[in-house]
Amino acid sequence: MNIIDWINEHNGNFAQLKKLIISMNLMPGLSKSSFDHLTEKLLQQLEKGADQDKLEKVIETELCVSYGLYKSEFDAEELASEIFNWWESNND
Repeated sequence: MNIIDWINEHNGNFAQLKKLIISMNLMPGLSKSSFDHLTEKLLQQLEKGADQDKLEKVIETELCVSYGLYKSEFDAEELASEIFNWWESNND
């Protein structure tokens, strides 16, 4: 795969993952662009071959540290499962 194809694939995956994250309604008052940081972090991990447990840790850390949520305000395991399932179904 050449660099242009990789960039196009990455951008397409970014857009789809961001749409999925927004649909989870984690923080209803935030603008859609507010989730760019989380989306990029998760996509990088997925592209590196991270498993569901790693995604769960990234989600937990990012939502608590970067977004100021408490662990009780979201289910990192469920979110990681949804994201990992999306990744698996899109990248067979």
